[in-house]
Amino acid sequence: MQEIIDNLKILTKHTSKVIKLMNAYEKARAQPVNNAYVLEKKIAEIEKAVTALPDIEQTKTLQSWLHKQREEIEKLKEDLRFQFGQELTAVFAKEGKTLRGQYPVLRVGLYTLRVDFEFGEANLFFGPEVEKLKSKIPMQPQAIYHVIKKFDHDIKDGPFEPEKIYDDILVAYRRCLSIADKSFGDKVLITEVLKEYVFLKQPKKLMIDATKKNFREYSRMKLSYMLYRLKNTNVIEHGMRFHVATFDATTDKLQSLWIPDNEEGDGTYYEYLSFEKKPH
Repeated sequence: MQEIIDNLKILTKHTSKVIKLMNAYEKARAQPVNNAYVLEKKIAEIEKAVTALPDIEQTKTLQSWLHKQREEIEKLKEDLRFQFGQELTAVFAKEGKTLRGQYPVLRVGLYTLRVDFEFGEANLFFGPEVEKLKSKIPMQPQAIYHVIKKFDHDIKDGPFEPEKIYDDILVAYRRCLSIADKSFGDKVLITEVLKEYVFLKQPKKLMIDATKKNFREYSRMKLSYMLYRLKNTNVIEHGMRFHVATFDATTDKLQSLWIPDNEEGDGTYYEYLSFEKKPH
């Protein structure tokens, strides 16, 4: 008698678990396309729970239902990928930008997006996955658009004065030569020049009170875009030269800097910077 009761309790426990999981699955089906990968995970949970049930007619019906749901979910996943791509393309098209690439890697302007449908998130990079900017962005076209727009605004914000930038980089270059006891015209690591440039651009109050609130930040991305714009002006004809990085140097952020070649995300790693002649 007790054995029968115990077995029924176990059966009730497993049956209740399957019912609970199926109810959660049905709730997720309210938005089948958006929840395609969520549904896939929930079906896997149901399948696992069903294995604990005895081999009865109802179990066979459940197995048949699970098989059918698996087939439907595969179609939903394809629909999701297509719908997401269409919506993201449309969002950026309004800004005159073209979405390029194939899943999981998409390119838009200066940025690369690596999407993960299974976890419903995306990672954003500057350039061809050069600098990671943000992780775990929700897989929502509008959310992705606003994140990219913010970073784009940050690197392009503020006045662009090529002559002033050129002069400041020249001063930074001279400082590096002095520290390393080198002669004018010698190559200097571009990262070292930029380090001196950032120091040069700090407000005087930082010298008085060296706190974070007094420090003016310059991200690698902002410096990279600044040099890209500078390279596209005629001021570098005064003698500034960029030297392409060796392959080994491209993997070391202390040795090189990636600079765009255009607004479509093509670019080049540079290792050294020099000035060929003294400006008159």
